[in-house]
Amino acid sequence: MKLQGLRPSICRLVPVLLGTLGMVACGYGHGGGSYSSITGYMTGQWDFTVTNAKGRVPIVIEADLNQDHHGNISAPASVTANGPTGNVSTVFLWGGSLSATYAISLDYLGFTCNGTDNGDRSITGTINSSNQVTLTLSVGGSEVDTITGTLSNFGATPAFTGTLTSSGACGGPGSATVTGQFPVVIYTGTYSGTSAADNTETITMTLTEGTSGSLTGNGTDSKLGNFTLTGNAVGNAFSATLTYASSPGNSGPVFGYFDQQVGRNGSILLVSFLGPNSTSCPNGEPYFQGTCQIAAVALP
Repeated sequence: MKLQGLRPSICRLVPVLLGTLGMVACGYGHGGGSYSSITGYMTGQWDFTVTNAKGRVPIVIEADLNQDHHGNISAPASVTANGPTGNVSTVFLWGGSLSATYAISLDYLGFTCNGTDNGDRSITGTINSSNQVTLTLSVGGSEVDTITGTLSNFGATPAFTGTLTSSGACGGPGSATVTGQFPVVIYTGTYSGTSAADNTETITMTLTEGTSGSLTGNGTDSKLGNFTLTGNAVGNAFSATLTYASSPGNSGPVFGYFDQQVGRNGSILLVSFLGPNSTSCPNGEPYFQGTCQIAAVALP
């Protein structure tokens, strides 16, 4: 994490050029204070885990944050009828505990409780000179989730701690806590596991994550044959396309979440998304809130 900002060198020259006019040109900006007062930076890939929220189901908010020198933070994103897109992805975790997650479901268009959802899932926020952070997640334009907390010193675990409050009506009362990790997982490695619908069907895949979040891979399904994967990662979540060489009818979009708490070295939970109007999965996979569980594949 880069915690020390550098003021542009031109700022050292401008006061000299304008000094006779009594003007101060650098060091102050809009919304977040001065360049020199902001020393904490949140630019990059973040994994925020929310527990004890309304509904009691743990949530992870994956975000590719951008921050300017004034401490203003942003991450544009949306959800569509085909799943999440952009720099924010919300995943719900199902299981007895964070270390026993057995299924995930995706946020989707129309998820908000009051019936209106324009698809907006963008994050805006600020960080001040004391490393106090406020992040606002828009949920469909009708609900606002606010995360407040503290960015810790470099190397701390977790890197961020805080709380979440929501204007939404979903579920019962909750006092949600938030922990944030940075940087998040690098997917590069070979994963293996079995189908969630057929434990005699084995899946092995090798993934490589690029510096810009691009994701590529190839693998083998013991019943469907060889496949390739291409997509993009946002934090610990990704969206991609699977392409089967010998069974093209099974090609299509896939979503994944890397859970470092499941398995010795972490697992990727692979799912397909059917949407809120679905009631079951076509191939016998477990079904959770419009999401079909394909497989859990783990690092050795």
